[in-house]
Amino acid sequence: MGLLTCQGCGALGQRSAVRVMGSVAETGMPAYLRETDAELAEPALAASVKLTEALLETAPDDTRLLLQVVQGLAGYTYAFVEMRIEAVRGGDPEQIRLHTQRAQRLYQRGLQYGLRLLSQYHPPLRQATALPLETLNMHLRRLDREAVPALLWTSFCWGGFLNFERTALETVTALPLLQAMLTRLLELDEAYFYGLPHLLQAVHYASFAAALGGDPVQAQRHFMRAYALSQGRLLLVPLLEAQYYAVQVQDRALFAERLQHVLAAPEMLFPEQALLNAVAKHRAALLLRRIDELFI
Repeated sequence: MGLLTCQGCGALGQRSAVRVMGSVAETGMPAYLRETDAELAEPALAASVKLTEALLETAPDDTRLLLQVVQGLAGYTYAFVEMRIEAVRGGDPEQIRLHTQRAQRLYQRGLQYGLRLLSQYHPPLRQATALPLETLNMHLRRLDREAVPALLWTSFCWGGFLNFERTALETVTALPLLQAMLTRLLELDEAYFYGLPHLLQAVHYASFAAALGGDPVQAQRHFMRAYALSQGRLLLVPLLEAQYYAVQVQDRALFAERLQHVLAAPEMLFPEQALLNAVAKHRAALLLRRIDELFI
């Protein structure tokens, strides 16, 4: 009996330690987002993701930990891995291929954690990417606002992955499902994370041809709403408007104006999201170098 009691205490102590460490990781996220030096933030965010994955070995269904790892993988891949792809464009094709494959792997990893997370709110959503559209919509209607962070970061990872596979048959099949998730996200909370649901929807509409659901008019409407909800402080909005919408409609002047606006913005325009704004500035400089390539 004593041995069993000790084993029980050990398991309880382990779970308590996971809760404490998870809480530390969760409360530390704002510190990453306030960091102005992207090079300093990169290894720290990577280490945080790995720590959270290790904690999930002990608590595989912990919604807080699952959310942290999905958000961490989404942010790390967009901010740092995709940055490397932009940095080597026009150079060694092998380097582009390797960085692209890494981005796809990390987004897919984030998607799998995201599906696990969504299943904590409604179990059938564990298979969300493989469900018929009508069935997915039925299950998405079971979600409430509590599930918004899970739905957003899962959609972010799925959209990031599909963006590298635009011509694949699997992408054509998946896009209506992703659109269903984005639609439900907007219904539940359009203002979450400074209007990020609108920004994801805008990029979705601006990334694909009309035959695949692209729509520049709708893209611009969602970009404008993202500007309003972020009060013009989140530089990802003009960056992505230039990268996707301006290129889609071939508006060279808008492309240049938006990117120059990003580069000229004060470093502390939005202290709570200083890291994302620093990343936006870096990517804006890289995109401006490609203006003659992107506009005929």
